[in-house]
Amino acid sequence: MATFPTTILPLYPVTIEPVWDTVIHQTDGGAEQCRQKSLYARFDVTLKYGWLSASDAQTIWDFYQARKGAFEAFYFYDPAPGIGALTSHENLYVDTGDGVTEVFDLPGKSTSSQTIYVDGHTQTLTTDYVILTGGGDGDADRVDFVSAPALGTAISCDFTGSLRIKCRFAEDRLSKELFMTVLFNYGIQLKGLAGN
Repeated sequence: MATFPTTILPLYPVTIEPVWDTVIHQTDGGAEQCRQKSLYARFDVTLKYGWLSASDAQTIWDFYQARKGAFEAFYFYDPAPGIGALTSHENLYVDTGDGVTEVFDLPGKSTSSQTIYVDGHTQTLTTDYVILTGGGDGDADRVDFVSAPALGTAISCDFTGSLRIKCRFAEDRLSKELFMTVLFNYGIQLKGLAGN
């Protein structure tokens, strides 16, 4: 999967907003009933640029065009952990075990202080898994389990580092002029997607 251009840094702070899928129903008596549709947040992102060279602006426009607007998903990495952004991330979805696969991409790179969970149970470093630096899709760090997690088990993690967000452009229809205006004045919106 493609990765949003990382060499062109946006203004800080980059707005990264966790979105939870909660269904809220109000009963006839006025009480609320809530149901959680997802155990893991997805993340919406707003990127704003103060000034770009014509070449950098063209690079972002070309990336938007190559994704066909909102059609194709891509990865966005938090551009500067520790500078206007959270570096510690908890309860992130990794994948679902299939009983065969042992190596899974983490939703981040340059990670440290990783804690890996299988169905909510903490795994032990070296006994249950090892961390592989880079090499995943979009150069993500990876977790390599000693034994493949069972079919249907939820794999999640906590870590410190640069968060990888699966997303797409929120807007599907923008002229080049409007795209540039949005990029500089309001910020381009990336809609977070579920999964890794």
